[in-house]
Amino acid sequence: MTLTGPARTLFVSDLDDTLLDGKGLLSAASARTLTELLTAGTEFTVATARGPRRTRDALGGLPLTLPLVTYGGTTAVDPADGAHLWWEHFDQRALHPLIGAALAAGVTPLVFWLDGGADRISWVRGAETSGVDGFLESRPGDPRLAPVDGWDEIDHERGFFVSIVGEYPVVRRLYRMIRAISWGTGCSLALQGTRESGVAVLDVTPIGVTKGSAVRRIAEEHGFTRVIAFGDGANDLPLFAEADESYATASASDEVKEAATAVLDDGDDAVVRFLAEHAASRAEV
Repeated sequence: MTLTGPARTLFVSDLDDTLLDGKGLLSAASARTLTELLTAGTEFTVATARGPRRTRDALGGLPLTLPLVTYGGTTAVDPADGAHLWWEHFDQRALHPLIGAALAAGVTPLVFWLDGGADRISWVRGAETSGVDGFLESRPGDPRLAPVDGWDEIDHERGFFVSIVGEYPVVRRLYRMIRAISWGTGCSLALQGTRESGVAVLDVTPIGVTKGSAVRRIAEEHGFTRVIAFGDGANDLPLFAEADESYATASASDEVKEAATAVLDDGDDAVVRFLAEHAASRAEV
């Protein structure tokens, strides 16, 4: 993503299992170091499939100033007050058949949509599958949860993200089928999970909308000439494709490692160590 202009580098990291540890937390040591780096001028943000509230909760206290990319690139928010800077939506001609395809495969999709100014997560009440149950159990009290009695209760013109969770063979077949079929304006897909784990997550965003497209927009709007990215999952591949340098975590899949410039050393603080070493090398020049 090399652009013209004064040299400025944007560092951008995925959150879960990249910047955060296996429990979804930023260690106290990493938070202290990252705060020091940001205060000293390191220009850093994150790109995640998390929603804005959970993203800001995970990064609470950090002096971030650049937009946070959330929901896989469908929106970006101000780190200070959580105000949304943009939304990208499905064409309803894509959302309708996407829901139908998931139901035909035997899995209930989780549809993320805007209800007025609030983001909601909806599914049909009483049709919960094991994937939906697991998702709900991990988010007790989440104000976004909004079960419906029928899909016509959601605003199909304001849907922006779909997550399909289920048994790996089932979700993988659905992923391959969607890739092979064209409907409406289409969609972008990111399949994560392994046959060994038995569980897969298929995240779906509007066509052309990814972490990479959102970071490109931020880089262009804020005058960055280079992007260095960090990640571990399939939804980080478009981000890596946009970056000048990309670094996979030690636990990343082989596909992500192959797409990366290099693989980071093991450890939950690998991204922060890289940032600190980069800042130290710049200071020595």
